Amino acid sequence: MTNWQIIWRYVLALLKGVFIMLVLLTWNLEHTQTSWTIPITYFTTWIFLSWLLCYPALRNKYQSLYSKNGERFETYKHRALTLHHQDKENSHANHRWTTKGEVVNPWEYTTGDTQSTDEILNSILIFAEHLWATFLLILFGPLLGVWAVVMGLVSRLRGR
Repeated sequence: MTNWQIIWRYVLALLKGVFIMLVLLTWNLEHTQTSWTIPITYFTTWIFLSWLLCYPALRNKYQSLYSKNGERFETYKHRALTLHHQDKENSHANHRWTTKGEVVNPWEYTTGDTQSTDEILNSILIFAEHLWATFLLILFGPLLGVWAVVMGLVSRLRGR
């Protein structure tokens, strides 16, 4: 990998965490007589350095936190209809719902799927999970970095 690719990946990782970093820095936002200021405190220094130094490496290390193939959100109505279909397939083999020979349930929905917000909520859930992971990595980044170094040293000492 070339130096430009490394720099580009670093800047891209910083950009992915800039929203949460700004939210964390506005925690200390103070209103003065003329404007708003962010005073330089231990907290703001911690957040800024964690975002600048630790976050890109930790985001690369914990890529599984940013997977889009996580657990999917499912509404109770959609889940109930799925269980109903499974029950119908398992328990009603070769049975008819009515005496007229109809094979559909007249009390079921007219479509195979319910009108639900599952697909909309899944993308919102994934976005919220990624924001939460970014928040934790920036907030506890230096601690996770120190923990990784200590665990690396312990594994090297045991290997000798």
